[in-house]
Amino acid sequence: MGRGRTFLTALGLLGLVLGACAPAGPAPTPAAPTPKPIKIAIVSDIGGRGDLSFNDMAFKGGDDAKRDFGIEVVEVISKVEADYVPNLTTAARDPDVQLIVGVGFLLSDALAEVARKFPDKNFVGIDTFAQSIIQQKYPNEYPLPNLMDVVYEEHKGSALVGALATFLAAEYKKPHIGGVFGIEIPVLWKFEIGYKWGARWATEWLARNKPDKAFPYTKDFVLWTYTGTFSDITKGYEAAKAMYARDAVAVYNIAGPLGLGINQAVEEIARAKGLQSGPPFWIGVDANQDWINPGFVIASMMKRVDKGVYYATKLVLDKKFRDIVQRNKGVLVLGIGTRVDGELMEGISVSTLADLDEFIRMGETAEKLTGKKVLPASPDEIRRRVKAMRDAQPAWMWEAVAELERMIRNGEVQVPMVMTEEEIKKWREELG
Repeated sequence: MGRGRTFLTALGLLGLVLGACAPAGPAPTPAAPTPKPIKIAIVSDIGGRGDLSFNDMAFKGGDDAKRDFGIEVVEVISKVEADYVPNLTTAARDPDVQLIVGVGFLLSDALAEVARKFPDKNFVGIDTFAQSIIQQKYPNEYPLPNLMDVVYEEHKGSALVGALATFLAAEYKKPHIGGVFGIEIPVLWKFEIGYKWGARWATEWLARNKPDKAFPYTKDFVLWTYTGTFSDITKGYEAAKAMYARDAVAVYNIAGPLGLGINQAVEEIARAKGLQSGPPFWIGVDANQDWINPGFVIASMMKRVDKGVYYATKLVLDKKFRDIVQRNKGVLVLGIGTRVDGELMEGISVSTLADLDEFIRMGETAEKLTGKKVLPASPDEIRRRVKAMRDAQPAWMWEAVAELERMIRNGEVQVPMVMTEEEIKKWREELG
């Protein structure tokens, strides 16, 4: 034992000597710091979180980008219009934020102002006309290289649901369809005339294909009201109630949260008559709102605000954002069959059963945010009711809507896109 201990000690001393004599090796490389995730900031309009429509769709786009790209999303909620410039500015001052998203038409001026002050940051507006403001006020800077307006072919999607509502009127022998609008701004004229144009197209389709159900289009067939608000749900209720009182078969929500007021009017009728399904129906907007009152929301004109946020984020990450801005004069159009650099980037569709689940999750999120019950039933029950309602309508109706979509996609028909006072006057004279 003693000799073994002496031998091991000697080996240890030899190792120390050899180690001391050996040339020094390279110092270990310190671990590289983990890069901070890229941030995008989403600045809401005054509808805020929990509107189950425009703003929630924008935040959904941020959530989807976070899931797919590993980015970080900062949510900035605007309470009043005076918040827009300060909120956009606060987001732009964050050194890690590479993209600032302004949600809604009303942020156009604020985006144009703040984007000029922060040329190193990228800005995108959903449904905005910020580049037009730049063109008017600062023509030498147009198009501003760090600013993109994302706009949609709402007129085409509105034509599809206008046709659908008209087919319902024919099936149930009702004299009217309706539309409840928010503030009268050019983007809503696109909805209005698209809806009325689709209604007239449907009466012409009926004359050719279902003469026993056909009726002529008249200027008073579509009932419509601009409420002057995107937040006063009571005004949505009052406008829709008046339309249902005139026996409108369906009312289209073109006012975001005011759809909850339309739904309230429908629920009153359903309770009074003991109905489990429509008519009366209403038509959702922006999101798939079919789950809000399954059996009474015949479909939704889905304006994929979430896709606008998602695509803009991807363009920033792919370092294509400013190139697309330059080539398209600062405007990215998302619609039916639209492509960007050969990649399909659509943003308009009529809701289907297949996309219902992700929007049921939106309702679940709204419940967490508000602490209030939002979903009217379990997800399985919602799916069952929506399917039963759709299956109860004649197959020719859905096939005819699909035919119109194909014609729009192929360019066989042109849905008018109305954006000026001169155009809206002309088309109202023609369609009512």
